[in-house]
Formats: sequence, structure tokens, C-alpha cells
Amino acid sequence: MSMTTIEDLSQPAFDLVATWLSNRDINRWLTAEWRDKEVTGTVVAMMVRNKRNRVFLVRWSGQPVALVALADIDAADHTAMIWYLLGEPSFSKRGIVSSAVRQVAAKGFQELKLSSVYAWVLEDNLPSARVLQKSGFREAGRIRRAASSEGRQVDRIYFDLLADESLHPL
Repeated sequence: MSMTTIEDLSQPAFDLVATWLSNRDINRWLTAEWRDKEVTGTVVAMMVRNKRNRVFLVRWSGQPVALVALADIDAADHTAMIWYLLGEPSFSKRGIVSSAVRQVAAKGFQELKLSSVYAWVLEDNLPSARVLQKSGFREAGRIRRAASSEGRQVDRIYFDLLADESLHPL
């Protein structure tokens, strides 16, 4: 049986993650600071060292396939944003990212004592919205025309999950 596991992102995987983040098919869904950029292992190291982030490498049957992170961790307000990417597209539609999102959210609630975790997706990224829905997140609202996607303005749809609503990790 194949298994989805998460581990703190560490130096041996920085270059691999940089390759994923540099891939336009992946970074087109991220904020403008990542979109259409070449990312280096050094940039990934800086992201990991930032105390407001917790970044996890996702493995499926031991193979690195994805990334899930908590960002903008706010200890005073007990909240953080979760974001994720599937670095190896051949592993799509297996529930790997949904499982990893549930695991990371649970870690945030248990270890960081977060009360809520939120995420956003571009309205034209339906697979990402499905990941959040499968992970127990609920649509919380939208900001209209808040991002550029393929040359047009699209809505950002926000989702959230509260600690007392969270699903147990699979």
C-alpha cells in the first residue's frame, strides 16, 4: 500500500523544490512573487529559514512528489495560510496532496495551536479548490479580480478550516 508522508523540508531537497517552483505550469497559480520566476535552492533555503513559515516535503511511497507549507504564521492571532503544489504531475489524482494538506493542517492545530488555517485559489484552478474541499476546508469568500491568470483578471476564492472542524490525517 502506498503512503503519503510529510517531513520538514531540508537542504538535500532545496534544489528539487526550486525546480518545481520554477516550473511555469506550477508557479502560474502562485502569488506574483513566485509567478514566472527562476527559483534557486538559496531562495528555498530563505523561505524555510523564515520563522513565519513551516515547509514540508511530501513523499509518496518514499518518493518526493509535492510541497505543503504554512505561511504567514501569526502566533498572536493563531492563524496561518496553507499553500501547496504537486511537483511531479504524474502523481496527480491519487489524493496525495489532499492527504498532505490534512496532515499539515493537523500539525498546525496541534503543534502551533492555530485556531484557523486559510488558503486561496484562483477561480480557474478547480483542481486546487477540490484539494481544499477534500481536505475539509470551506469556501469563505472571494476577492473579485484580485489576480492575473493567463492575461486576464480572475477572482481569488478563499477557504478556511477551523481547528475544531479539522479532519484527522489519513
